[in-house]
Amino acid sequence: LTKGTDEVILKKHLEEKLKSGAKLRVKFGIDPTVPDLHLGHAIPLLKLKQFQDLGHQAILLVGDFTAMIGDPSGRVNARKPLTKNEVQKNMADYIRQAAKILDIKKVEIRYNSEWYAREGMDFVVKITSRFTYAQLIEREEFQRRIEAKADISLLELIYPLLQGYDSVELKADVEIGGTDQKFNLLMGRKVQQRFNQPE
Repeated sequence: LTKGTDEVILKKHLEEKLKSGAKLRVKFGIDPTVPDLHLGHAIPLLKLKQFQDLGHQAILLVGDFTAMIGDPSGRVNARKPLTKNEVQKNMADYIRQAAKILDIKKVEIRYNSEWYAREGMDFVVKITSRFTYAQLIEREEFQRRIEAKADISLLELIYPLLQGYDSVELKADVEIGGTDQKFNLLMGRKVQQRFNQPE
């Protein structure tokens, strides 16, 4: 499972989970910001397939809600928010494309609009009260933008919290992502802790 990976965060923890014999819930999320999955998505999808082949539950999360905000990862400037229609159009073919790698009949396919559509302002208070500005602003992209005196929207600041909360809703045991997602993945672990779930 470590072949073709850049890093396994807490490898010992993963080894223990795998040796326990438990069926793990393994999540990979994609925000539909463009109409097609690309070669970069194939790497984590292949890793998800490996877990699937070992009998674990593969979860493909389509971030149809978070795509409207825009992931600040790797961005020097703020990403232009997408409309709901743009997101719907972008994700129209995602499942068929992912099925070229995954056994799609055995994949749990979820959309994060499922929970964000039902959450209101109470949720915003609940999640933002558990984290500090200092924790969110440590990401490298934000530090570069601060130095360049470029704007950072409040939505971009809370994006990692929302992506992390996806793992809470899905009760994810393992999350797969690109190296550009490391800040978000680590934040996901913190969000799970704050919601009394094992990270």
